[in-house]
Amino acid sequence: MEMMKAVVKYDNVSGATEVREVPVPEIGPTDVLVKVAYIGVCGTDPHMHQNLVSFKMNVPLIFGHEFSGVIEKVGSDVKNYKVGDRVTAETHADYCGECELCRTNQYHICRERKGFGFHADGAFAKYVKVPARILHKLPDSVSLKEAALIEPLCVAYKSVVSSSRVRPGDTVVVIGPGPIGLLCIKMAQVVGASEIIAVGTDGDEERLEMAMEYGATIAMNSSREDVSAKVKSIGDQYGADVVFDTAGVSPTLQLSMDLVRPGGQIVKIGWGPKPVGFSLDPIIQKNVTLTGHFSHTWDVWEKCIVLLSKGQVDLKPLITHELSIEEWEKSFELIENREAMKVVLKP
Repeated sequence: MEMMKAVVKYDNVSGATEVREVPVPEIGPTDVLVKVAYIGVCGTDPHMHQNLVSFKMNVPLIFGHEFSGVIEKVGSDVKNYKVGDRVTAETHADYCGECELCRTNQYHICRERKGFGFHADGAFAKYVKVPARILHKLPDSVSLKEAALIEPLCVAYKSVVSSSRVRPGDTVVVIGPGPIGLLCIKMAQVVGASEIIAVGTDGDEERLEMAMEYGATIAMNSSREDVSAKVKSIGDQYGADVVFDTAGVSPTLQLSMDLVRPGGQIVKIGWGPKPVGFSLDPIIQKNVTLTGHFSHTWDVWEKCIVLLSKGQVDLKPLITHELSIEEWEKSFELIENREAMKVVLKP
């Protein structure tokens, strides 16, 4: 039995993660085996390591849901893919394919869905087993390294283009200048928003500078500046057409409710498992739409690959560190300390 090194969470308690020798996955007839080139480290990964998430992981489990690589083996029923193809893949390691949600292109919220690195073995390893239905071929113009970051771009694309109604001329606020926040800024710019305000806090100084490079027209530190006064001084002074909350904690939802204009929209992308601790009545009073946004679908991945291949979005500046999978713990610390924007690991 061929073995490989992998970063494994072995118990649902804080700190129960280590590098282990595990068997190379066996593939079925509709799967491929991908030799992993790069893995992106997500902000959720350190939270799962510390057991700070609101769900239980299917332990023992290999981390990693943002990845790219080259096909090493192809299942007997797989068509249109061959050994040597450069690919990336969606995070939906499994879903039923039969329910109403799956049949209406909402398979990302199928009850049976199992995500890589959450409920199915992920890509913090030399090889990962991937169902062919979630593969995406990479054009030559898209490098394997930046392809490992397509997943967060897909989150931003679907939240800005599918889950919200950003229009040319709109004022958009993005709270939280992490990777998803920066990519929401870029997508808001691509679809024509005229004013894009990035909101961070102390410690986000470099990220706010990067937000300006990614398309923000204004960058603000909410610890030092009156964000509400600034947003309500723009244009017709009613507030933001759409607010994207990529931070997710209670105070950022409260800020979102303050910044959004009557009849506007809040899109909540960031997780915040604790109770909010305040009234949601301003949503009623202002007739605001509050939208929860999760994940992405096949069509979004294809569009995002086009955006990269045409140079409309550049993911390379987001990659601030490259480490080996043995240095997974350092990568988690870099993200937790906000020293890194995106870390990619190499098996």
